[in-house]
Parts: sequence; structure tokens; C-alpha cells
Amino acid sequence: MLVSSSNIDFFKLISNLEIERGRDYLANDFNNDPTLMSLKHGKKLKDLTLDEKVHLADIGEKAVYDMAIPMTDIYQVIGEEKAKKLLAYFTLLRKENPEYLYYTDPCSYLKAPIIIMDGLSIVMVFSKQLINAIYEFLYEVCNESTVPGKKVSERRDQYLEDKTAEIFGDFFGSKACFFSSYYLNGNEKDLIILYGRNAFVVECKAHKYRTPLRNQDKAYDRIRDDFKKSIGKGYQQAKEVEDYFLDEKSFDLFDERKKKLITINPLDYDDVFTIVVTQERFGQIQCDLSYLLDIADDCNFPWSVGVHDLETFLITLKRKKKYIEEFTEFLLAREKLQARVMCYDELELCAYFLFDKQQFLKNCDQNKMFFSSPDANRCFDLLYEVGFGFKDEVNLAEKLKRRHFEAASFIKFHQLKPAERVTEFLRNGN
Repeated sequence: MLVSSSNIDFFKLISNLEIERGRDYLANDFNNDPTLMSLKHGKKLKDLTLDEKVHLADIGEKAVYDMAIPMTDIYQVIGEEKAKKLLAYFTLLRKENPEYLYYTDPCSYLKAPIIIMDGLSIVMVFSKQLINAIYEFLYEVCNESTVPGKKVSERRDQYLEDKTAEIFGDFFGSKACFFSSYYLNGNEKDLIILYGRNAFVVECKAHKYRTPLRNQDKAYDRIRDDFKKSIGKGYQQAKEVEDYFLDEKSFDLFDERKKKLITINPLDYDDVFTIVVTQERFGQIQCDLSYLLDIADDCNFPWSVGVHDLETFLITLKRKKKYIEEFTEFLLAREKLQARVMCYDELELCAYFLFDKQQFLKNCDQNKMFFSSPDANRCFDLLYEVGFGFKDEVNLAEKLKRRHFEAASFIKFHQLKPAERVTEFLRNGN
């Protein structure tokens, strides 16, 4: 069985080869083709003759093959035997399935996003899907009963806790006090952050989100069960800590050896924010917790967010001046949208706050449904094009060399500072 490092190296290789082919294609002048030159100089597509349109279609078809990656290029880097094994896992074969229902059955392309062009070359329609396919493949492999060591669920839990602590650590820095894997009243909790007069109670849940079933009743039961085991349980555990703050009596936090870490006086804190971080996204039921969360009428909703969305949001937010103050402002406003927001992607709401804050706050204060636009989060893709600031970001050096007018204008208009890891990367002479 191929180890995870081989899969990740395979993804990086394919991505780099694809970038090279794309760069070569963009540099192609097609020998100053008359039809393309006429379009370049302002001729309308509708004004082309039939022969010119057919010629243009031929150029487009040829371009697809020109963008394809020869398998020999892959063989040269990782060897033919390993390359063929990896391609066998992630290549989609043309095979009709008359029983397939696209809205209930798993999509074959999502599991195998590589397509064979002519028996000699490959192409990917949606390049980012390969890393998702690798993730799902590795999860299935590690979840087999014959795999030695800790169960993948346990490792996911620990990874999520470590990753979440790292994200918040990068965001707050030394200005805050962090206590992870602490004990309160004999129960282990994930993370608490104390900053000024604010406390952030964070619980992490890595429960796998399962594909819904075709039967409506069974599908709902599965969705509700997954929700309760992740977001629901995380909220319950965070609420237990929040209640100690609301009780206004001092309480102690301990480590695993029952050594006291700190005594907390709730009167020292004005606001307590509960946050539930998940390994995977849960879509609309995570954006609007009122659908499935068991919560008392007099309690505030937590903020629940996927770990990758959390990282994306906080890295971008930290590029602004008063980022910690704005984070608490976001949490207070975001809670008002519960029970009246229609949104599948939390990053859409984060983007509204980051780049149209006054309108976002206005929508939060209104007592009516808020419908998010599915393209609101495009700004994060724009920033990623020129170097986002993720840890071990792929092709960061290449991104920083790009001249991207739209991204540069966007960054200047919103007065975003360079991301910390980008600044550090440049400081180190990369």
C-alpha cells in the first residue's frame, strides 16, 4: 500500500506539471493565427464566418490536448511502477452506469479526478479535487480494521485539537493565555483562551460526515446523528465551561496530573465566546445551528466552523489592523444570524464581514432572513493566487512572483497587510 507521503508528492508533482503546461500554453502565439488575431483586435465572436468558427473550435480542442500532461513526464520523476499504481487509484474510466442517480450516489469523478486523454496523456478538469480524492482514499485505507496503531478517528481528533490550537496561537500570539487539554471538574476539555476581558471556550470535533442515504427518513436520521456527535456534543462540552463563567464563582483548571493550572475569576471577564471547530464542513446546518442544535431559549448560540475555514478567516483577518477586536465584533454579530441565514459556506459570511463590514453588521441587526451569495468567498481564491500565508503553502515562491492586477487592487483597496508567513518567507530570502 502506498503511504500518504507518496500520495501528497504525487499531488504536488501533478500540480507543478499542470502549471508548467499552462504557462507554456499561455505563451503560445499560435503563429499569429488570423482568426485569433482578429478577435484580439476587437472583432466580435458573432461576426466570425462559419469557417472561422469551426477553425476556432479546432484550436480549442487542440488546446485541451496541448494542456494534457504526458504520462512519460510523470514516469521520469517518480518511476513508472509507482506512477501507474497511483494513476490506477485516481483515474476515471469511461463506464456507463444506468442506475446512477447524481443527487444521491457518490460521484465517481470526485474519487478519481484524473482523465486519460489519448492513452498517453492525462488531464484534470478541476485540479483541486485531486487532493480531496487523496484525502478520502487515505481515510478509507486508514479506517480498515487491519491497520495497526490507533484508530484513524483518534488520530483525527488529536490532529484537529493540535491544528486548532496552532491556528489560534498564530492569531492571538503571546497576548493571550492558552490552556489545552485541561481538566475542569474531572472532565477533559480541549482549549480555553483568555485575552483581556474576553474568554474563548473552544471544543474540537473530528467526527466524519457521512453521505446521506436515499431514503428521506433514514437520510435525516443520519444527518442528525452526525450533527449530534460533532457540533452538538462539542457545544454541550463548551457549555459546561461557559456555565462556570456565568456562575460568577472562581474555579480552577487542572492538567492531566491534577496539577492546578490557573484559578479563573469570572468577574474578570465581560464576554465568553463558545466555538465548536469541526474537521469537516456540515453546510447549511452548520451555518444555521437552529436547525438541529438542542439549545435553551435563553442561551446564546456558539459559533461552529470547519477548521480550514477558521484558518482561512483568521489569517485574512490578521492582515487588518485591529484584528482581535474585530474578531470579537464578528462573533457578537454572527450569533444574531442564527435561525435566519441561508448559507452553505461559512467563508461567505466571513468575506462579508471582512470586506463589507458595515453592510454585514446592518444585516445582522435586521430581523429578517439573510441570503448569502455563493460567490462572496471568491476573494479568498484571489488572495490564494498571490500567496495566502498557509503553513507549508504549495508553490508559494511561484505565487509571489505573479503579477495579478485584480488581486493587487483588492489588497490595496482593503488595506491588507502582508500575511505573516509570507513576510517571514521573504525575510528568509526565499
